[in-house]
Amino acid sequence: MTQCCGKIPVPDDALEIKKSAEAYGRKFQGDIGESDAAHIAVHELGLNGEFFDPKHTGLDSVYRDDKGTLVLLESKFSLAGRLETTKHGKQGSVEWVKHKAEQMIDPTSSLYSPDNAKIGEEILRVGPERVHYVKVHRHPETLELRVDWVR
Repeated sequence: MTQCCGKIPVPDDALEIKKSAEAYGRKFQGDIGESDAAHIAVHELGLNGEFFDPKHTGLDSVYRDDKGTLVLLESKFSLAGRLETTKHGKQGSVEWVKHKAEQMIDPTSSLYSPDNAKIGEEILRVGPERVHYVKVHRHPETLELRVDWVR
């Protein structure tokens, strides 16, 4: 997402974010939610960003906590904010994370890139059950923010 003046949206910008999302649609709304979640991850949760190539992987972003543990972050800027159920399990589940990691290391997969392969290999090496998964949800009408450590 292009950031005006290099500024990542902060909670004070939420009303303008809501207006923009209404005007420009779901893709823009998703981009705003991801930027909002990135700000929260770094400035409120103390996470450090990990280089990652999203490539429509289903993973919004990847961080590390202060112990070096991978933290997969899902951002939601929607009414319900629920994690979706897929044929490979619910978003954030051990099965779902394992499937995504396997795709990220497969050179024939559209999710593959050298950077993603490093993340995927680490997930499989340490075990997907040892990777944290966090959902950051902002409700577009009330602008309420909720951070859930799924695991």
